[in-house]
Amino acid sequence: MVSGDDRMQTAEVMIKLLESENLQSFISENDDVLQSPSLPQYLAGLCKLHNMPQNKLFREADIEKSHGYQIFKGRRRLSRDNALKIALVLELGVEETQRFLTVSMNSLLYPFIPRDAAILYCLNKGTSYMETQENLYDFGMTVLGDDIK
Repeated sequence: MVSGDDRMQTAEVMIKLLESENLQSFISENDDVLQSPSLPQYLAGLCKLHNMPQNKLFREADIEKSHGYQIFKGRRRLSRDNALKIALVLELGVEETQRFLTVSMNSLLYPFIPRDAAILYCLNKGTSYMETQENLYDFGMTVLGDDIK
């Protein structure tokens, strides 16, 4: 979850970046705060934090087990839909999900896109993965996972 301190640090780093006259200097001077966890590390941390074994996560998120293990080993990329399925199963909030999408190198949810708006609404309300899928279906939107077949 993004705290107020994280937002402040982000704002400060952004100001430093935009005011910097030399990108190389900026990167070397701020190397300690420019580090981001790898997706496997981040995902393992989420599972631990939410007391969710990997095999249960794969089952509940409807992700093929072998595909899931390859993601955890860093051998496969995590699609946006699969990241969203995981976020819903882990009951992440909106900010946590946006951070997870960033770490997994997927685009953030954007409230002006109807499908994204529906997912954001469900995340904010703590709607389950299955209920979110039903909402998407009921509104004639692509359910999570259908675009990656």
